[in-house]
Amino acid sequence: MRIFAISIVLASALTLTLTGCSHPSRIKQLGTGDQVQLTSERETDNRMSDWNLTSSDAELYIGDLGVEQLYAPASASNRVKSLAAENKKQALLPNGFPLIQAFPSPGIVPKKGGYVENVIETAKSYLGTPYVYGSDRLDPQSFDCSDFTRWVYLTALGMDLPWDAKNQAAYVEALSKRKYTDLKQAKRGDLLFFTNFMGNRPSDYANLDPSQKPISHMGIYLGDGKIIHSASKKTGGVRIDHMFFKHLQYRFVLGGSVLD
Repeated sequence: MRIFAISIVLASALTLTLTGCSHPSRIKQLGTGDQVQLTSERETDNRMSDWNLTSSDAELYIGDLGVEQLYAPASASNRVKSLAAENKKQALLPNGFPLIQAFPSPGIVPKKGGYVENVIETAKSYLGTPYVYGSDRLDPQSFDCSDFTRWVYLTALGMDLPWDAKNQAAYVEALSKRKYTDLKQAKRGDLLFFTNFMGNRPSDYANLDPSQKPISHMGIYLGDGKIIHSASKKTGGVRIDHMFFKHLQYRFVLGGSVLD
């Protein structure tokens, strides 16, 4: 049982106000040099690439600011940090909580021979779930980007990942056996991380150094250049979007598997 879970006991008494998330159309299929026109889907309606919408969508610009600290009062958080400090070999997440690897629960049977399909099936079951900035981590009736990914892995496989995008990225960076910064290496079920939305053009993200590209959004890769994620109220909550030749491609920072 990960130490981080002590915050769950305290969570129901607290309210939240933080987190955030983003994209769709003609795509380059991963693993090939061919460009394909994927069939339009109900979930992929081009709202994520409509400048008239995205330019005024504050939640896309703000992104995920982090919610974990809101669930644990300073006294509890400090206690967790002090416990971790007692073991000098214990790595810490950016929020100060111990870095503890999660694994699928032993009783869960892989679908179609792989846990990835459990994840994908669960993720799609939440299509259309409303977006709420800094959503309640104990209630799946609404999601922000990192709440969605965490809830999917928790529900599908019993894996309790960190609660916001920055800390999930740190988890992948530290523990994933397959991580990458080239979006073409993405595989079905991977977690993908993106920086702040700053526009729809490649030039909006050119020549930025790492300090100018904080993790602010994330989602789950479906394959065929598509992502399932929860981006903002205006874009409709949990949705599927095409990534290539769109701003999500230009915003991409890190990806990796938490299953390999």
